[in-house]
Amino acid sequence: MDISVGVEGLSDQGVAKAIVRTCGLSVSGFYGNHGKSALLKKLPGYNSAAAFSPWLVLVDLDNDGSCPGQKRSEWLPQPSRLMCFRIAVREAEAWLLADSEEIARFLGVSQARIPPNPESFDDAKQTLISIARHSRKRDIREGLVPRDGSGRSVGPTYASDISEFARSQWRPLVAAESAPSLKKCISRVEELAEVLSSESES
Repeated sequence: MDISVGVEGLSDQGVAKAIVRTCGLSVSGFYGNHGKSALLKKLPGYNSAAAFSPWLVLVDLDNDGSCPGQKRSEWLPQPSRLMCFRIAVREAEAWLLADSEEIARFLGVSQARIPPNPESFDDAKQTLISIARHSRKRDIREGLVPRDGSGRSVGPTYASDISEFARSQWRPLVAAESAPSLKKCISRVEELAEVLSSESES
């Protein structure tokens, strides 16, 4: 069964794809991809579409308060029947760091460098980049870490590298044990998959 997915950008596509696959679904197409504010502006339209076909929309909490449930109600007061709108605390990178074994292997660092409780970080993306600075792999250091003087917050291949890691190497069910908002996300997508399965059989 296919599901449409809305994300902030390329780096989130792999995360969403891995979650959807874990729940027995497949992605029919990605939407958004132009940042958080643009995604939230399009959310009402996606929600209207979700009256007829399944949708998953992932957005980062960032620094927009401390309660994901409150922001979910504020950003989408009346979710459609087939809409799964979930918020990562505080960024999707926290979910990736929660699989400490695989993220350490990907980054080329000791697992001891991966700090626990990633959802407590104010900026998981910068935490990940800081860890990448210590990588044994040159392509990780040059790809994920921004060059000095570039004025950029991430390296040139950050988004594509992170998306590929999430799609092919990251383990959502393992990460969910250390990331409560991810665990809730997976549960909600599983519930949606069950609804779709029961409707296809009726």
